[in-house]
Amino acid sequence: MFGTPRNADDGNPMPARTFSPDALRQIRRERGVTQVELATVLGRSFTAVSMYENGRSTPPVEVLAAIADALNAPMDAFVTGPVQELVSA
Repeated sequence: MFGTPRNADDGNPMPARTFSPDALRQIRRERGVTQVELATVLGRSFTAVSMYENGRSTPPVEVLAAIADALNAPMDAFVTGPVQELVSA
């Protein structure tokens, strides 16, 4: 029923959306929030936030949602790749 999303044009697999460490760093800085402040709000360590921003770790979706809430940004702002639309068969 659910498989790998396919490109409607040629049937090839679509690239997945992935977490963007650069977007996290940019948005956090634009909001004037330090890594320590974000870590405190998230209940995570400073090291965890630093690792997210350096691309050495990817936050679980629940943490990504908390980051989005804390920085008042949509979750989509923290991912790269194509937006996939669900199509009824």
